[in-house]
Amino acid sequence: MKLEPLTPAEQAVAAENHYIVERFLASKKLPPDEWYDVVVFRYLRAVELWFRRPDLYKYRFTTIAWRNMASAVCNERTKQGRRIKTVSLEEAIPGTDGMTFGDTITAKNLDFIPYTEVSEYEDYI
Repeated sequence: MKLEPLTPAEQAVAAENHYIVERFLASKKLPPDEWYDVVVFRYLRAVELWFRRPDLYKYRFTTIAWRNMASAVCNERTKQGRRIKTVSLEEAIPGTDGMTFGDTITAKNLDFIPYTEVSEYEDYI
């Protein structure tokens, strides 16, 4: 999806209806500092679509914009769900009554830890 520069008419509609972005974020309880960039580009895409696809005129512009922004949020959450999660060795493993990830390190695993960190675990060898 590549945005083209908006025409003056498209720019006017985008500016006039920008409140839709703010209402969308508020209604979905999405912090603007984290989600604004995600939804605003799809909002601008909705402006493009509205002008370039007359078959969409049977719908209100707000409907087109709202659906586009909702799709952007769904796609971003899916993408975030695929990212590798980092954990601390000091974090408790769920359902283990307080055992940490660090507790699972064995002498064999120490070969993969830089030497400066090995001194902490020498008591366990």
